[in-house]
Amino acid sequence: MKMNEELKQKMREVLQERYGVDIEEAVCRYSTQNYAFIFREKPYMIRVSISPKKTRKEILSELMWVDDLKPFKQTICEPNESLNGFFLEEFEIDGRLYRASMFRTARGNIKLTTEMKPMFFICVGDLLGAIHHASSNERELGIQYSRKKMSDNFEELRNRVKEHIPPEIEGRILAVQKEVDSLPEELGRYGICHGDFHINNFFVEENNIWLFDFDGCTYANYMYDVASFVQACFLMGYKAGEDCRKVLYEDILPYFKTGYELNKECDGHYWDHLELFLTYRTAIAYMSLLEIDECGVVDNLEHIRRFLGYIISQDNALDAMTTALKRQAAGQ
Repeated sequence: MKMNEELKQKMREVLQERYGVDIEEAVCRYSTQNYAFIFREKPYMIRVSISPKKTRKEILSELMWVDDLKPFKQTICEPNESLNGFFLEEFEIDGRLYRASMFRTARGNIKLTTEMKPMFFICVGDLLGAIHHASSNERELGIQYSRKKMSDNFEELRNRVKEHIPPEIEGRILAVQKEVDSLPEELGRYGICHGDFHINNFFVEENNIWLFDFDGCTYANYMYDVASFVQACFLMGYKAGEDCRKVLYEDILPYFKTGYELNKECDGHYWDHLELFLTYRTAIAYMSLLEIDECGVVDNLEHIRRFLGYIISQDNALDAMTTALKRQAAGQ
């Protein structure tokens, strides 16, 4: 999706003044909430938030947490200061507020699903386990970041789009929401999460996983991050045409758990709610697509809405995903 040229030139002047770089030399990637300016062969990128949904305090908390994660994992893409010495720069263009941050660029590239091998899942698990260990450690120390709970975000999103949700899907969403909200916020299982942990938000450099885009960081059950990764693997085509349940429990999870448990202590019931959070993550994706007309990730919004809606409406997300993906492959 191409950025408006007039806006780009105005933003170019501001960012050149604040960061000393020219976004004409960058590739611009656009999502529903952010512009990301990726500089080729440069060790940094700039993210500009175009949504007023998050407060200044929330964004600063995101940057603080990313900075705090660095001692636990070197492949976290930490924030860099502007020329003014700020992690967060605010400015207005045509009466609209924008917030910009500079981050270290990830090394490597997005991993194709056809290239995913056991070692990849071990390395991803190792990274996420380190993040969740850090989160547990910070919560135990009493550190609190100004980020919302996932349950609050879910409720706010549902209320915004509820008039567009078909009754049969709404009932299922409410049931899943109730089940998730009933889970205790236990130390070791609940804390600040990445919030959007999937294969388009990290680059792979041999056995190193470089993680970025912490814009969605939130307080949630750690299984939400795991579910986000698993769901993305399937939706991006990993083992396309095969039974998702078999693939998850035989090809993904054993290796992922091996890496994850190198850093994060897990008891025998730690993974019990993974399938619940797969449905929960799908519900969030479905509702998010209901409140937008276009985005930089999905071309056919109505098709993907129907696809996700079908998965939510069924009793089991994994089995429904298998059926939905097979229908999609058959052009149905």
